[in-house]
Amino acid sequence: MRILYALNSSQPGGMEQHVLDLVCGMLKNGHEVFVWCPNGVPQKWYVHAGAKVTSATPNFDFDPIYIGSLTLFLKKNKIDIVHAHEVKVVTNAILAAFLAGVGVRISHTHTPISEWGIPKIMRMATCFGYSFLVRFFCTKEVALTQSRKRIKMTEGIPEKKLVVIPNGVEVGKYVIDAITKESAKREVRLKYSIPADAFVFALLGRMSPEKGHLVALRAFTEFLKSNTVADKVYLLFAGGGVLEDVIRKEVSDLGLTTRVAVTGYFDKNDKIKLFSAVDVLLFPSTAEGFGIVMLEGMAFGVPVLCSNLEVLEEVGDGTVMFFEAGNHKNLADKMVGLYSKRDNLGTLIAGARTRVEELYSMERFIDSYNRLYQQLLEDIQ
Repeated sequence: MRILYALNSSQPGGMEQHVLDLVCGMLKNGHEVFVWCPNGVPQKWYVHAGAKVTSATPNFDFDPIYIGSLTLFLKKNKIDIVHAHEVKVVTNAILAAFLAGVGVRISHTHTPISEWGIPKIMRMATCFGYSFLVRFFCTKEVALTQSRKRIKMTEGIPEKKLVVIPNGVEVGKYVIDAITKESAKREVRLKYSIPADAFVFALLGRMSPEKGHLVALRAFTEFLKSNTVADKVYLLFAGGGVLEDVIRKEVSDLGLTTRVAVTGYFDKNDKIKLFSAVDVLLFPSTAEGFGIVMLEGMAFGVPVLCSNLEVLEEVGDGTVMFFEAGNHKNLADKMVGLYSKRDNLGTLIAGARTRVEELYSMERFIDSYNRLYQQLLEDIQ
């Protein structure tokens, strides 16, 4: 198969990791893989993985130049499958694939449009346009979970167009020995001026509004007011993004620069080291397509405290802990409760890694897409 993935992001995040996993998996299965994406860190990932990468991004919701260029590229390279991610690229790439005569055209908006933090009238208009595109120009639309499928159906996408394929992680990568873990923990804490014996809450991932960094910071401020809290409790924000400067200023204004560490962008290969330095992983998203970092925390064996979004409850089930989404005081209360049980946190992660192994392994993820691609190609022959 000759597969082209199209996306419009230059910053690392869950969707970009999702595409990287697909690139690596399809290459491993002997397929030829192409990627159209903007310059940035994820582009370097795809090049390093072995994909044939073109630097390109649509400048408008409907970009004739991008559509024309991609149409010619698809014809020239005899692409069998176009798999596009997020609304702007889906609109342009799927239309190009249609014009080029590509038989399999897969769309994927990771977080349902109706959950976006934009004005209601814009959500309604976007849902209408997107569902029209999927109905008449796409072969399939991917939903990451059953709850995401139900939401997409309410947005106007027919059930017959939807296929559910969850994300996956390489579970073995998150299993490390105690000596390696302790060494990584010391390295990270020394780098960010966190005492070796501190208790660390952390949020790993892109700093964007829907990820809940400000909720976590306000919760940590409330947490520190508790009489049960000792001095050596820290908050680690690992990642960069559009909110990084805002977060750094807020930390400074609150006088917490010695208690809150902000790393900025980090190399994805350092993620295991960062997990090693964490006592509790916070995942306070207010909107989410799946929650890949939460899944990684479950695989690593770190206790996870996350928003009670339907999708996160579906993925984590009874193996993670929840708080009321967007409610920093409720999050603070849960943090106090976890800190009070800090010597027995091991009992809180029972079953998390097993759940990942059984439902969200990388092998299962790649096999599901391989079978989908093959079936769709067979259907048009």
